[in-house]
Amino acid sequence: MRWDVPTRIAFLIGAPLIWILIAGVDPEALGLTIGLTSRDWILVGFWVIGVVLVSLAFRRWWWPVRSVPDRSALVLDLPFFVVLNPLAEELFFRGAAMFGLANLIGMPWSIVVTSIVFGFHHGLDRRFPFSFLVLGTMGGALFGIASAHFGSIAPAVVLHAAADLVLFVAAGPLLERVGVSWQPSRLVSQ
Repeated sequence: MRWDVPTRIAFLIGAPLIWILIAGVDPEALGLTIGLTSRDWILVGFWVIGVVLVSLAFRRWWWPVRSVPDRSALVLDLPFFVVLNPLAEELFFRGAAMFGLANLIGMPWSIVVTSIVFGFHHGLDRRFPFSFLVLGTMGGALFGIASAHFGSIAPAVVLHAAADLVLFVAAGPLLERVGVSWQPSRLVSQ
């Protein structure tokens, strides 16, 4: 794990929590509520299917898988990409930034602004292709729409976890099962 990861995660979680404590912000105003019905979660489940399919398509055509994580890497990757990273980023970008900005500029513009910032947050990392900026912005918009629709960051955390799981952990094995293998220099179909 890179050293910037713990500090980035600490900031993404710490900043909203400090804001809640110091400014006395109601946590529900930042989408920290889980009061969704089972019907809401079924809708989120359909959105998850879409996120998984888009993430697989992205890994297949725009950011080819070069290797599959081994079992020891999965011990660190799964908790990070399925729990810690989605929770931290959604708490900051949707919870604090989006819901906070919505009071100043309205929810639609808040979704637009935070989606663009979220895209740049992901797209400027040298490990990712430039196309990740577009995917991150689109993902940020979807996560923002879900958070605004349900008044909670919980659906966005679930959607984000599904995207991260496919993009960073499961894409290799999933693509291999459908007849796609990789070579060191490029992805090829069998």
